[in-house]
Amino acid sequence: DKVREAAYNLTPDRDKKQLHYNLGKTLYSVSQGKDVGDAIFLIASQINHGKELIEKDDALCIPVAKLNMKAGKMALDGCDHKTAYFYFLAALSLLPDDSWESYYDLSLRLTFLMARAANSSCKYDEAELTLQTIRERARCLQDKLPAYFLMVQISLAQGHMKEAYTTISSILTQLGETIPEAVTPEMVGSMIPETLNMYTEVYDDDWLGKKMEDSTLFNAMKFYSIMLTTAYFIKPSHMVAYFICKMVQLNLRHGVCQYTPQALMILSSIVIRFDNAAFIRGVAENAMLLAERFDLSDEMVDVQLHFHRGAGQLDSYQLCATQLRKSFASGLSSGNANIAFFCAGQGVQFSMISAEKEWCDMEKEDVQ
Repeated sequence: DKVREAAYNLTPDRDKKQLHYNLGKTLYSVSQGKDVGDAIFLIASQINHGKELIEKDDALCIPVAKLNMKAGKMALDGCDHKTAYFYFLAALSLLPDDSWESYYDLSLRLTFLMARAANSSCKYDEAELTLQTIRERARCLQDKLPAYFLMVQISLAQGHMKEAYTTISSILTQLGETIPEAVTPEMVGSMIPETLNMYTEVYDDDWLGKKMEDSTLFNAMKFYSIMLTTAYFIKPSHMVAYFICKMVQLNLRHGVCQYTPQALMILSSIVIRFDNAAFIRGVAENAMLLAERFDLSDEMVDVQLHFHRGAGQLDSYQLCATQLRKSFASGLSSGNANIAFFCAGQGVQFSMISAEKEWCDMEKEDVQ
């Protein structure tokens, strides 16, 4: 090993690049069509040393760009966002100038992954510029939707609530939804029992087996789900309730999707009262079962949060606090930091209420 290290150190830097490139190219050629696992990082890193040589070989540029994209996606899935960013950067640099015409699908996917990695690496300005490219170059609204959704998430993370709300409203309008400027409390007051009655009539095994097939409606559900969070901060509470009822009613009419559990759970958290607690607890528990059926990850944290803010409060406050701590950890691991810290705040609040209640109970026992 020492002999090889000494020989390597005596090699001129120019030759070292060639050496790494040759090694990477050899590894790449023998691994094509195989699942190499984490070895893809070694292959991509080695072959990237010869970037100047790759750029001179048109037949190699696209395959190596795809190699770097695959390595970047694996790094992104493993939460190694900075490493992913550099792999995507290398991949983009190998695309031809007319890539949006000659390699449209590859350009679209790679540009979006680059924006995700930049956002996760706190390079917000770069992420927004990258997403702007998709908005300008993508061929249809369907291809632009993931970029718009990520733009909204970036706006929310930076506290730009009005900007996020405007973007969501615009997209939902383009998807065929009507977004009112305002609604009255009376309108929502009649909409809530209407929604609950519809739930009672529709919720059964047949409805649970009815999957939402319309892709336009599915995308509307996705944007409604983030609309709820945005409206919570800048709109009156009855406006938030309006969007929740609208979302639930669309699900009840057109079938279930991964956003159905969130809509049902939030509905249960805002309408629960002493006189309907048993019924609403059933709605919340059904929403939780539906979430488990969809094997949700990002949305599951939001579902759990609203369960413990609503029907879950029928349990002990300390149990709610314990579950919210778990939701906090789940939110961080899934990259949903906003919801994670909201869970943490609610968990602290419930812990304090639990402690105060226990203190009062102890004082009563001492008096007796």
